[in-house]
Amino acid sequence: MNLDIVTLMTMSSLAVVICGVSFVLNTSFARSDPTGRMWSLGFISGIIVAAGYGVEAAVPDAWWGLVVGNVAYIGAVGGLWCGTRLHNGRRPLLGIVVAVAAVVALATIVQTPGDGTWAGAPVLWLGLAALSFLGGLEFQRGRLHRNVNGRSLGIVLFLFAFFSAARVIAFFVGGPDGAAFALYFNPGVAAMFTMAVIISAAITVSVLRAERGGDSAVGDHRVGILSRAGVLSADSFEQTARDHLERAEARGAGMALIGADIDRLPDVNTAFGRSAGDEAISTFAQTLRDTVPVMAAVGHPSAGRFFVLVLVANATEALVFAEQIQIALVDTPLPATQKIRLTASLGIADTFDHGYALQALETAAIRSIDTAKAAGGNRIEVSAVELG
Repeated sequence: MNLDIVTLMTMSSLAVVICGVSFVLNTSFARSDPTGRMWSLGFISGIIVAAGYGVEAAVPDAWWGLVVGNVAYIGAVGGLWCGTRLHNGRRPLLGIVVAVAAVVALATIVQTPGDGTWAGAPVLWLGLAALSFLGGLEFQRGRLHRNVNGRSLGIVLFLFAFFSAARVIAFFVGGPDGAAFALYFNPGVAAMFTMAVIISAAITVSVLRAERGGDSAVGDHRVGILSRAGVLSADSFEQTARDHLERAEARGAGMALIGADIDRLPDVNTAFGRSAGDEAISTFAQTLRDTVPVMAAVGHPSAGRFFVLVLVANATEALVFAEQIQIALVDTPLPATQKIRLTASLGIADTFDHGYALQALETAAIRSIDTAKAAGGNRIEVSAVELG
């Protein structure tokens, strides 16, 4: 197979620049959120990759261009992974990307005098393989697992991770002039893989951002005071809950965190369409607002999941509130059909058993929700782990 390597690398660089500029401009002029900014950071890093490698190829002794390109390459794939974690409501772990980039930079600088263009290459490819694999895993979990575009990009990242790892093996076995490396892992083939990843990533993350910010979507939103469902967004709820828990602890008051997952929400989307799923989320949120005490904090951390932080005198009172939510759901059909009645899996964690740390309460409540869902849903589970 004869490949015009220079042409392929040029096309790859153009694809990176065009997709990167398009996404960054769209993020700048549209609704900006942490996920979009993190993905923009990845695309900006991709543009820097093209610039760095271009300088290294065109300017004699411009070894620093290779260092910049290698480090930015890690930043591009790492930014995609971190943005994906944010989209799933998880911490971005940007420190891991910075650490990998630092190792790649050091390896490139140390090897530049003797290895030229291949300086730091094996370390770079191992870093790309690891971050691509982590990105692929992230696209197969959480809310992205329910999105066909996300799953597709996850498969592309898995293939890129495999290619990068195999490239390292071929490089060490036969060197850059070896038959296997020259035929299957040369820069031209790598450029084709890069184009596949960047184009797939640009399309997928653009679709995900459109779905996340669309006017008809009632999914989870971490930014702003309220989610589209009309209750506290994830970030607002976290700030409010921490404040309430801190003040409750100072006064010795009891609080309970009630977590609720809408049962079979994906089935509602499949059977009746996305609008019915959005209506289910909105109806559920309104039911919570109408049912729980006035001063309770109601949060919306993800599409079908809600948290309620409420002041209670004892664990029994928290159970009463959860039962009231169950009853209210049965009495509130979806307005559009008057036939669908929602059910929910509820989990309770209180400060009497778990203390006043929000993370501990959320972990216990989610564990109880999972237990309720595993038992068939439409039930309440109470987490009663004793304090050590």
